[in-house]
Amino acid sequence: MSGPVLAAVLAQAAPLAACLTILIGLRERPRAAAGLATLSLVVALGATAYLVVVVAVPDVHWVAQTTWLPVADGPALAFGVFFDPLAATMSFVVAFITLAVMVYSLGYMAGDPGFARYFGFLALFAWAMLGLVLASNLLQVLVFWELVGLASFLLIGFWFEQSAPAAAARKAFLMTRVGDVGFLLGVLLLVRALGNATISDVVAAAGPAGVFSPRFTTTVALLLLMGVIGKSAQGPLFTWLPDAMEGPTPVSALLHSATMVAAGVFLVARLHGFFAAAPEVMRGLLWLALATALATATMAMVAEDIKRVLAYSTISQLGYMLMALAAGSVTAGFFHLTTHAGFKALLFMAAGIFIHHAHSNDMRVIATKQPRSQRAGVIGLVSGSLALAGVIPFSGYFSKEAVLATLGQHAGTAALALAYLGAGLTAYYTFRMVWLTIPVGAVGAVGAEGAVGKVHYEPSGGDRAMAASVLVLSALTLVLGYLGGWLAARLGHEGVEHGPFAFGAGPLVALALVAAGIALAWVEFGRRGAARAGFAERVPALRAFFGDNWYLDRLYGATLVRWGTALSRAARWHDHTVLDGASDGVASGTVWGGRILARVQAGYVQAYVAVAISLIAALGVWLVRRGGLQ
Repeated sequence: MSGPVLAAVLAQAAPLAACLTILIGLRERPRAAAGLATLSLVVALGATAYLVVVVAVPDVHWVAQTTWLPVADGPALAFGVFFDPLAATMSFVVAFITLAVMVYSLGYMAGDPGFARYFGFLALFAWAMLGLVLASNLLQVLVFWELVGLASFLLIGFWFEQSAPAAAARKAFLMTRVGDVGFLLGVLLLVRALGNATISDVVAAAGPAGVFSPRFTTTVALLLLMGVIGKSAQGPLFTWLPDAMEGPTPVSALLHSATMVAAGVFLVARLHGFFAAAPEVMRGLLWLALATALATATMAMVAEDIKRVLAYSTISQLGYMLMALAAGSVTAGFFHLTTHAGFKALLFMAAGIFIHHAHSNDMRVIATKQPRSQRAGVIGLVSGSLALAGVIPFSGYFSKEAVLATLGQHAGTAALALAYLGAGLTAYYTFRMVWLTIPVGAVGAVGAEGAVGKVHYEPSGGDRAMAASVLVLSALTLVLGYLGGWLAARLGHEGVEHGPFAFGAGPLVALALVAAGIALAWVEFGRRGAARAGFAERVPALRAFFGDNWYLDRLYGATLVRWGTALSRAARWHDHTVLDGASDGVASGTVWGGRILARVQAGYVQAYVAVAISLIAALGVWLVRRGGLQ
């Protein structure tokens, strides 16, 4: 086994071994469980860093497979690793973010009764996601795709004894399964057509010299995109993601940065050659992602839960990634995924510091609890917000401009104009969040002096672990933006063509809209004496519409849930009344027949003789009438 292949296997084996060891043998030893899980991610990070260094040439990939399940007269199901610069970089991002979340969790989850179980689930999630990224074929991707869903379910519902997290976990699991049905059908069609589902073969078969017809490619692309839409919370299947905020905040940081919700985006990048052979599907994906980005931006404008604001922003930014991929640029889409992983994990961790301190997710409540005393949280929230809004020189500016440049070149004026509008809305709701959480005026807890009291805050060891993760990610927001050219050279795709400070008409328009969004947020929330209510919040109808997910959950409840409930009740009635009734009726008839015969079989000889004589007499009468006796 070569060095790179061994590194790819080791990156997956380490978190798997940690998960099994923790869940089987270390449930009662939380410190050992946390240490083992963290160590496994250190190993995985080192292995994926080695892959990034070794696999540095575009269009060169490594494949190592072994037959997993031979099938007579059918496809031999293989299991292995496949990695190129795209997979190597993604695996490094996954390992790095997961390790940062684990370090942060040492402080945030300290004292939780399920501390060891939590780290076991994190290790399970890391193994599933790394397995998905490094899979050699789509059947293997499907297995790890579902394992990612399982791990997400376990983490979102970690506090399962509470009703809200349990309900959120069920909703996430069920809504993503809707898309996964299409994903499964698409993979099975590919296996039937090719005899295997190796990623390189699938991409080659859809090319100009491939064996797939345009109709087949379009059909399979639509089915695979159903899985992408569910996993990456796009279109009508996005409503599970805001509810998933009921899980622990470090879990939110993990799910929203480089793992579960980015899995769909990564799959489109991984199979971009296949999807590009279905241009109508890609065009539809672009407009669906654009509509999702704008719709969820409006929802973020009225949300008061800081984690829900960040959840809506994640859905919106995933839309930008998919727009870039649909417009033809793997580099721009993946570049935005990479920078977003850093600043979104940072934002959730910074929010977690405030939540941990204030014991509330409500930004208006946090503002009364002396948020400025949480210096690491302030640094993380501000730097992450600058990156999310797309302000120079933070990472989000460069990746967002790469996306907008791609749209300008390939998507048309209308799509570009709406994407610019989304950039302005992003800046607005992001700084609305900043100024609601960290107000400029004196808003704080009432102290002994009767006014806004000063709070003496002494950080603990857990707080230092949280702060360390936040400060490292804050520094990265100033670095990651300069990796666009390096990433484009490695991926060998069309991508970032402008330098980091190249000011053309497009970047200037985007910067102007970002500045306008920040200025509007300052007027409404930041300046002293501001009303602290946005323009959408002052219109009750808009506030209700945006704040209730555009009434999509109500629509689903009134239609799909009601119809599904009625169907399940009808099935239950049929099962209990018709099927059980028939079988129970046969059983009851047998019982009653037996009872009647039991009365006849009384044990009296006189009765038996009387019955026999009666039967013989009846037989004689019947024979006489039939003329049987001559």
